[in-house]
Amino acid sequence: MIKKIINQIFHGKIQTLKFSDIQNDENKVYNITFQENEKINVKLYTLRNVRIVQSGNTCFSVLKDNFLIEELCFQSKNLIRKDLNSNKVLTNGYFPFFSKKIKGTSFCLLQDIAQKLNYFHFLYDCIVKLHLVEKTKEIKFDNVLVPSTKLNFQKQILHALNLEDKIVDCDGLKVIDIEELIIVDHPYWKENNLWFDDIGQLPEWSIKYLRNKFLHLESKNTFPNKIFIDRSDSTSPYNQIDNNSEVKSFLKQKGFQILRFSNLSFEDQIKVFKNADIIIGGHGSAFANLAFCKPDIKLLEIRQKDHYVSLKKISEVNKFEHKVWLIETNEKGKMYVDINKLENYLSQIKR
Repeated sequence: MIKKIINQIFHGKIQTLKFSDIQNDENKVYNITFQENEKINVKLYTLRNVRIVQSGNTCFSVLKDNFLIEELCFQSKNLIRKDLNSNKVLTNGYFPFFSKKIKGTSFCLLQDIAQKLNYFHFLYDCIVKLHLVEKTKEIKFDNVLVPSTKLNFQKQILHALNLEDKIVDCDGLKVIDIEELIIVDHPYWKENNLWFDDIGQLPEWSIKYLRNKFLHLESKNTFPNKIFIDRSDSTSPYNQIDNNSEVKSFLKQKGFQILRFSNLSFEDQIKVFKNADIIIGGHGSAFANLAFCKPDIKLLEIRQKDHYVSLKKISEVNKFEHKVWLIETNEKGKMYVDINKLENYLSQIKR
């Protein structure tokens, strides 16, 4: 309530409007079309003299003259994307002090905290947006607003894109004033939808963009063609294998190399997935690299039954075999992998 009162004193009451209400020669919308199974239209917006407000972890707002622009705001709760009525700036206000002022034209890759912390989200929610501005050709930018550059994979991906001299790290920034903004909506998460539902509908253009943009990257390291992804070092409690040591010992005897992807560079991760014949592992962000698989790879993804995340759209686009083994979690909240069943799965996917 205090934020709302302070905001009204300095700027008046926050109101809402649609982009069409301000659309003119300075504030434009571009329709970008992709031909997939059906025609997909994506909108890209450019507008001048706007303010970005980041409120907490799951609310991102764009204001022009104290009006929230409906199409450009993002808010979610409990993994459901909400409409503008749930926007924290609208309901609670914000402190309009100590804003970061950015001159020139800025392309915005911000949205929510997941992009800041997670390899998969940084690629599929954030980086793929660059394809949209590339498609327009006529639009150029001076800056790229990114959620963070603190993690190694973020630095390495941005280096691979040759964008380092344009990057503005927005980690910790609450209020940003932009001279000219380029922005697009979330690539796949639609309003009022559960994230678990929409992740299964990743747009084909985003998967192909990542493959075309990064597949050429090379690592000096060499890796065998049979890989087990060990995610026991992950901070996520999901899809952890209770008898991980037993599984690793069994697969080593079968000629698999055990890899922790948190120890690998971006180029290493691409090379592992690009060259592998067989990959087995518990579901996690390493599977973002499915975009780089060759068509004849054999993949076994082990996933707990109550974690409803499907990445099969990536394997469908790249046309390779993708088996999913669903396992009930035990009293520890972990998956117990039956070695006999694993051997059976292995015999099914073996070349």
